[in-house]
Amino acid sequence: MKTYNSTDKTQLTEHFNVSEFRCKCGGGHSILLDTELVNKLEKLHKALKCSKIIVNSGYRCSKHDKNVGGNGSGQHTKGTAADIVCYDKSGKKISSKIVCCAAQDIGFGGIANIDSTYTATHVDVRSVRWYGNEVNGANYSIPNDSFYTYYGLSKKDVYGSGTIEVTVIADGTVYTGEIHEK
Repeated sequence: MKTYNSTDKTQLTEHFNVSEFRCKCGGGHSILLDTELVNKLEKLHKALKCSKIIVNSGYRCSKHDKNVGGNGSGQHTKGTAADIVCYDKSGKKISSKIVCCAAQDIGFGGIANIDSTYTATHVDVRSVRWYGNEVNGANYSIPNDSFYTYYGLSKKDVYGSGTIEVTVIADGTVYTGEIHEK
């Protein structure tokens, strides 16, 4: 977890800058930001071959979180969450259904579709997993704990044919590699 000045414009990764995560309330307060969140967003950008990912909401002060319907102490107020819209190489929005599946593969702790057009996705790095679809209510959890099953998608639907990068954690050891379609 890092704290940044409200005017900071540090480039955090190839595709993300601190300023993208600034609270939308317009206040001059600090920005809390978990580096794990930014690193996983970068992995999502790569996995979906995005042209860009827009952060609609990153860090939120408690007051702003309450103003947008939160409880004032949720994941956004901890610097561990972002509401995003992903775009493909042609500039078209990627369905939140696809983004949710890819975010699940990357290992985000909290993931949810957050709008009825299936274009905006909530992701966070909480330690206790929660997968939801806020179209069905703010606390609606998807059954079966799998976006692939819930949305009826396959890996090929999400990634197309070709190669995907995977990370597996087993007995505390992190293994990374690629899966190639035959």
